[in-house]
Amino acid sequence: MKKLSILILAMLTFVAAYGQAVKLGYVNTDRLLLDSNEAAEIARLFQLDRQNWTNQIRALDDEIKQMERDFEIRRLSISEANKRELQNQITSKKEEAGRLLEQYFGENGRAEQRYRELIDPLTNKIHDIITRIAEDEKYTMILDVSMGVVLYAAPSADITEQVLQELNKDTIRPTDTPQEPLPGFEPPKDPFGDQKNDGFGGFTDGFGEDEKIEDIKP
Repeated sequence: MKKLSILILAMLTFVAAYGQAVKLGYVNTDRLLLDSNEAAEIARLFQLDRQNWTNQIRALDDEIKQMERDFEIRRLSISEANKRELQNQITSKKEEAGRLLEQYFGENGRAEQRYRELIDPLTNKIHDIITRIAEDEKYTMILDVSMGVVLYAAPSADITEQVLQELNKDTIRPTDTPQEPLPGFEPPKDPFGDQKNDGFGGFTDGFGEDEKIEDIKP
């Protein structure tokens, strides 16, 4: 962020020194993602996938707990060999559940890959729209206030609504949007308020707090 501020200052100094006209604008990408019809559809699709993966892990967790209950009931009436066999089965099932949890929600797992698969086309579309507006309307620079770099800018320089209208053109917001937004799709903060916003809220890799399935690892 500090490097970006220095870069902006250097560019403005250069432009001023050579007497070139400067036209600056800004956009709030957090708001674009919050109010975008496509972002709402992405959130809906991602939550469906995530719920499916979570249900699979929970089903295994329920199976493990049932196996453990059965073992406790039978442990006094079976041989040591049978005990070891049942314990090995429980351990094997826990390892299976652990592998599935890692496969879905681990680093570079299915959830992260699916998130990128869904969000990358939208981020590219937003970038293209901003670039097109900048070129058509001769902007020198367009800043992203959601990154927390800009301390003040006149409302007349805000092109967020213009970008949003272009983004939502020919799209329909899904009616069954999930209650929880897609990870990283946080409600936009006042870009000139006191609260600090560390980063481009809509384009993070975070998945929030994943479902915690207890006792699935040996």
